[in-house]
Formats: sequence, structure tokens, C-alpha cells
Amino acid sequence: MNIKDAILKLFKNLAHPAGIFGTLVAIAIPALIYLAPNIKHRETIRQMDLNWPLPLFAIQFILGIVLFCFLSKDFREWIKGILPAKSVSIMTLVFAVAISIFAGTQIEARHRVQSDESVFMAVAQNMYYNHVSGTCNQGEFDKNNLQCIANSNSFKTKGLSFLYYLGMFLNGKDLHWIFTAEFIMLPLSFLLMFLAIVAWTRQPLLAFLAALLMALQPTVLFQFRSMSVEPLYIFLSALSLLMFKWAYDRNTVMHWAFLALILAFFAQTRQETIFCIFAFIIFALPKLLDKKDEKAPVFFATFTLFSVPVLLTISYFQGFGFQGGEFEAHGHFFEDLAKNWDVMTAKLDKNGNLTNPFLSYFNYLFAIGGIYLIFRAINDARKSDFTYLKILAFLLLYHIQTYVILENVSGDFTIEINQRYSLVMLPSMAFVAALPIAHMIQYFATPTNSTEKNGKGAIIGTLIAAIIFTGWTFHYKQSFNNNIMYNRNHLTIEEYEILNWLKQQPKADRFFIYGRPWHFVGYGISSIHYDEARRMSNSKMNELIEKYKGEVYYIRGLDCWDSQTYHKKAVEHRIATTCDVFEREMDMTGVKNILITNNYWVQIAKFNGRKNYNPEKIISTSELEFVPADSAASKPAVLKFHYDLNEQGQTAANWKFAILINKKIVKQGDYKYGSYDKEVELALLQPGYNQVRFLVQDMATRSKLADISKFYFEKGNGAIALSDYPIESHTQEWGKMHKDESIDGNKFNVDGQRYMYGIGVHAASTTTFDIGKKFSTLQFSTGLDDESLCSEGVAVEVFGDGKSLAKTPFFKNGELQKVEANVAGVQKLIIKTFPKEGINCSHVDIINPVLIP
Repeated sequence: MNIKDAILKLFKNLAHPAGIFGTLVAIAIPALIYLAPNIKHRETIRQMDLNWPLPLFAIQFILGIVLFCFLSKDFREWIKGILPAKSVSIMTLVFAVAISIFAGTQIEARHRVQSDESVFMAVAQNMYYNHVSGTCNQGEFDKNNLQCIANSNSFKTKGLSFLYYLGMFLNGKDLHWIFTAEFIMLPLSFLLMFLAIVAWTRQPLLAFLAALLMALQPTVLFQFRSMSVEPLYIFLSALSLLMFKWAYDRNTVMHWAFLALILAFFAQTRQETIFCIFAFIIFALPKLLDKKDEKAPVFFATFTLFSVPVLLTISYFQGFGFQGGEFEAHGHFFEDLAKNWDVMTAKLDKNGNLTNPFLSYFNYLFAIGGIYLIFRAINDARKSDFTYLKILAFLLLYHIQTYVILENVSGDFTIEINQRYSLVMLPSMAFVAALPIAHMIQYFATPTNSTEKNGKGAIIGTLIAAIIFTGWTFHYKQSFNNNIMYNRNHLTIEEYEILNWLKQQPKADRFFIYGRPWHFVGYGISSIHYDEARRMSNSKMNELIEKYKGEVYYIRGLDCWDSQTYHKKAVEHRIATTCDVFEREMDMTGVKNILITNNYWVQIAKFNGRKNYNPEKIISTSELEFVPADSAASKPAVLKFHYDLNEQGQTAANWKFAILINKKIVKQGDYKYGSYDKEVELALLQPGYNQVRFLVQDMATRSKLADISKFYFEKGNGAIALSDYPIESHTQEWGKMHKDESIDGNKFNVDGQRYMYGIGVHAASTTTFDIGKKFSTLQFSTGLDDESLCSEGVAVEVFGDGKSLAKTPFFKNGELQKVEANVAGVQKLIIKTFPKEGINCSHVDIINPVLIP
């Protein structure tokens, strides 16, 4: 029978009432769902996407349990028939346990893609409390209720959220237990992949090596220690392959219906996963349509009906540009392939650690295995053996989804958060990589006249290879300890640091105001967005603070910082203006500043409500003025200035005011409305720069309301500002030196304090002055400017005629170092800056430098 006749026969076996009806249902459901938003029914799809998934999942779950109960005896008999020799099974179990122990002890359980992972959690909370399958973006937990202030459709598939929802009934509503649940899937996925390949190929050693290579990849191990959806994808892909073989062998309506339920849930892992299901369907057709019965219509209708949740999600979000940021993500398939190959085969860093969570040898083995598979498929097909041709065809069909990922989203692995996409590909890559290894071991270990491919020699050879591969992964222990998976991902670090801070606080109900409130909602903590808080009335704010007994916090996180903190291909939305306005309007007391990386801090503040004063008008000051001595009137020379305290009434009742000169208090007392003049004798001043600081504090809340600094240069004794002194020479590794500005041209800003005068350089730098043996002392302060926060550290050293006179320790952002050097008799004065490691972000401010005779 030729191919044409075989296809016609299949369609004839579908041409009966049940077959036609089932096929029409299977086609009509996705077609209508996808069409609806284009015929003015987008709101209908939105409501269905919010309300249908949970009941459909529940029915699917119950049906699956019922069907498996009916088929359990048959499954036990079938699985016994495919189990390999005890030696191979024991070897598989031992390595699955060993790898799990390694991952559990060497990799910290934490988020890797925080925002995405928290969406699954926030949807689960919404399912549990409100039976809604959308993301609870903002919400407040009250007793046994979750009031979602902002509810939205989730662009993520909802299968993982449903599993979290089920687990909440057993493990509780604090979803930290998810880390353990995902970790348990690691050995289970290993064993399921092994069994699935054994079932299809009857090659246990190939199955063992394929499962082993997959599990040994660092990115796989890291993801199984997180809350990502990708581990579930690997688990369900292996389960689907195993159940597919069971249904294929038994070929009954109940078996195919059970497989349809599994595949439909597998489709709920990622939107792109729906495309890999075509491989299963096409290869199932010869069995489904081997006669005119109900197998095909039941399978098609069941699969389509329970795929409705992902179909609704795809339909509702069709046309949405989630990926790309400023960069168009679509149409870069081959470019992404080339970049991803480079990332996955990157060299080690100078300390011998992995630069990315991939092992280069794996990719090369995959390339060799791919060539071998193609050659084997062509060669065997010539002999009318189509086994490997079918394997190749299945893999190509299965990985249409990979094309969709790399073509339609930012599938560029140079963006760390995208490296998780590799888990869609790694199981297949591991199988292809294992093929030539397993066959080579069998070839050399099997006696010429023997037909036993899994004999003692082959097992020993496989064991040796397994030990080598496993040892190679395990010897990167330090890389795993250093969390090389997304250790440059700002948002995951931010969440990690916030949760660490929370662990250190006494147990209490807390409320957070944050740019991504669903992160907190996912953990069962009440949280709203900055804009929602600003819409509150003063009385509502006061009620909130009273309800939570003062445990209301504002967090300035990643979204509040500038465009330097995100990748052009990443989807990030900066709301810095919103945060700045919020901070101007609201009364808050700083609690914790945590330096993250690449230009931003996480800043946590206790929220005290809306300000009932204008912070910009609390105090206004004039410029500092030198008034010479008046001998006729017997008045010494003084520094004079004027200031106004502008707030009055009950608002300022608990306020204190102080003036400090060079950190010495020269005036303090209650804040009182009025205009004032102040004179300070020059005897209180020091040669060079003097800081006059005006402070206003609210004693009731212990918060600083105003902090204004003015600077006066005292040159009466011959002091000279170094920034005004002629520079003999200057070199630096990046950019140009700036006078009275940072390297980026901004006013100096170190640890939140602004300064007016000095030199901005970029380490490493060398600045030379010819001071002609005229001075005795050099003084200045130095620090890394807040405009760029990712420096590994910098040191500053002063040299006089080649001799080291003073040196700071290596310092990072948020540290201000005082430098004083004896330069008596020095002709050539040199100031050098040294980066600790790379030069990135080493924006050094030399603040208020002065030469004193």
C-alpha cells in the first residue's frame, strides 16, 4: 500500500458519525476561540479566560484520577513489561538520587525569573480565595479572604498555578513550600524520561545516558531549585511520552482518553507548548484510525476541550507585544541561534567558574549526535528500517515550539532570564547527544557473535561514562554555590534581599506599597501599587496604618530607576517619575537601603501617610557671605547667611531645627516660623571647604524632613582648591575628567548626599599636579558616585614625588572616605584611582579637595 492509499484509508476510518462529530468539535473549539476577539467578542474571551480554567482543570483532574483507577492494573502489567534489567534500573535510581542530593545541597532555593514566577503564585492565590484564574495584581489579605484591588488576565498559562492551588489545601497558603515541590520533580523527571525512552526504543543504556545528560545540565538543576514553569514542562513532557507509548500499545478508547487529558495539561505549561502536541497527534493517527471506532473522536474532543484554558489565553493576548522592549523581538531566529550557541559554549571565567549555566561539551555532543542521527536515519531507511527516520521526524515536529520561541519572543540567551527557555530543548538535545555514545559503548563492549546489547561490558562502559559526566558537573560546585544562574538578574536579587530583610523582622501582619505588588500577593502578603496608594484619601491612609499597627512599608525598587538598569530586548517599564512624586507627597521614615547592582538600590521606608506640608518649602536659605572685620566697630570677620522657616501651626509642632558647621552644632531648637540671620565667626571655620548644614527633623516620627548643605571656601590662610589648580597631566581608562561634576556630568552624589566642588574621574586614572613644594597638607573626601552603582570597588592613593603618602581601602558605593596627606616638600603630586576588578561603573568623585600651606 502506497502512502496515498494509507492516508485515504485513515480518513475513511474517520468517516463515521462519531468520528465526524468529534473532529468538527476539535476544529470548531479552537477556531471559534481564536476568532472571537476579531469579531468584537474580546470581552467574552476575557471573562472566559478568568472564570473557565479553574473548573475545567478540576474536571480534568478528577477525570484523570478516575480513568487511571480503572486502568491502574493494566498500567502495572504494562510497566513491568518495559522495565529493564535490575542492574540498569538500580544504576538509574542511584544517579537520580545522587544528582538530587547535589542540587539540594549546593544550590540555594530561590527565584530565577522573579516577575514571571510570582505571576503563577498570584494566580494561585486568586484561584484559592476567589476561584478566579487571573493575576491578583494588587490585593489585601483579611482573615480568610483576598480582596483583589486590581485583577487582570494572566498572559502566563495556568497549569502550574492550578497545581499550586491544589497544594495549598495540604501545605498552606504561604507558597514557600513550592521550592520543595519543584525540587521533588527533579528525580521524578529523571526517572520518567528514562522510562519513556526505554518504552519507545527498548534501549535502556541509551535511556539512562539521555536522562543523565539532561539532569546534569546546570541550567536544569538551577531551575528545579526555583519556582519556574520549565521544570513542570520537563516533567510533563516525559510523562506524556511515557503515556503515549502506553496508549499506543494498548490502543483502547480509555487509554487514548487518558493520554488526551495528559497532553491537554502538558499544553498548559507554556503558550508555545501547544505546538509540540502536533507531533503526538500525527504519530498517533495510524493507531487512532486503524478502524472505525470512537478512539479518534474521543481523543480529539477530549484534548481540545481541556486545552481550552491555554487557547483562551492565546486568543485573548493575540497581538500583544510582550517581548522585545525597545528592540523588536520577532524575526531573529537565526541570529538568536548563533548567539545562543555562543552563550551555551562560553569559556570559563578567570577563576575557572562557569560564566553561564551551560556545559560546552554538551552542545558539541548534541551536534555530533545530530549528524549521527541524520546519517543513521538515511542509512537505515535504505534498508527499509524507518525507526530512526521516525525519531528524527518526531523531534522536528516536536520542536516547532522551539522555532516559535526563538522567532516570536526575545529568545536571546545573552539575557539571563531567557536562558530558562533552553529547558524546552535540553531533553531532546540530551537524547540526541546520548545516541552515538550509547551505540559506541554497545558496539565496543558487545562480543562479535553476541546479540546482547546490554551485557555486562556495556553496563560497565556506560557506568564509567556516567561517572565522568557526573563528576564533570559536580566539580563546578563553586559555580553552583555562587548562584551563577541569573546572578546578574536585578529583580531576583531585589526580591531575595527584601525577603531576607523580612525574615529578620518580628512576625507581624504587614502591608507593602510597591511597583510590582503581585510579588508580595503571591506570598500571601498584602500589597498595592504606588498609584493606588496615591489615590487614597488621608483618612483611608490613617486607617490602613492603624489597622497594620504601623507596619506599612514603601519599597523603591527596580522600576523606580533609570533606563540603564534594563536590557533593550527585555520588557521593562520604568516608573521613576511616579516614585519621585510619591516620595515628595508622602511622609516616610527610611528603614533599609540595600545596594543591588547596575545602578540602583532597594530602599525600604516605613510609610507614615501623606505629608501635610511642602517639603520643598520647609526651609529656604541664602548664599553664604563673607563679611570682613570692622575694626572701628570692633567686629571680627564673620560668615553670614539668612534663612527662612516657612511652615507654621500644628504641622510643625514636633519639629526640631539645627545648623551644623563641619558636623558641629552651632544652633538647635524648636522649629519656629520666621526669617532669621546668622553670623558665625571665622574662627569656627577650617582652611578650605566648610559645610554648613541645615536640618529639620520630626521628633514624633523620627524622620528627617529637610537636609540642605551649603559650602564655603575659606582661603584667608592661603588654602587653594585643588580643582582650581593647574593640572600638569591626566589619564583615565574611560571618558573625560569633569570639574565640579561626576563623570556623567551630574552634581556629585555619594550615598544620597550632594556635593558641589571637586573632580570627577573614572578609575583607573592618574592626575598629576606640580605644586612646587608650596603646601603642607592635602585634604579631600572620595566616594563612588550614586549615578552608577555596579562597581566592584575602587581605591584612591596619593603620591608625592613617587612616594605613597596616603591610601584608602577599597570602597564600594555608599561609602565616603576621608583622605589627608602630608605634602610638605612635595613637587609632583599625583592622585591615582585603582579599580578592584573590572573598570565598569567606577565613577570616582574627588570631593572638596584642598591644598593647605
